[in-house]
Amino acid sequence: MSVAVSNEDAITGANIEVENIYDEIEIDDMDFEEDEQVFYYPCPCGDKFRITLAQLREGNTIATCPSCSLQIRIISDEEFLEDLLAEHGIEL
Repeated sequence: MSVAVSNEDAITGANIEVENIYDEIEIDDMDFEEDEQVFYYPCPCGDKFRITLAQLREGNTIATCPSCSLQIRIISDEEFLEDLLAEHGIEL
């Protein structure tokens, strides 16, 4: 069973079912957008997988592409994440 995911749901993590894992990606291979506090990774469809810092803090590890059905599992290195956030002045 598939769930339609809106762009907002894909960014916030709402209504996301783990169903179509494309790959497992290390967090340090993702780009971080400080203003939005979102990690991005290129999707084969041309868009980008997205996962927010808030989602990671809640223990979510699935990033979804808002343009297609693909998802990636994030392999998070706690030390890398702490260093990145400290570098950007973001409190955990």
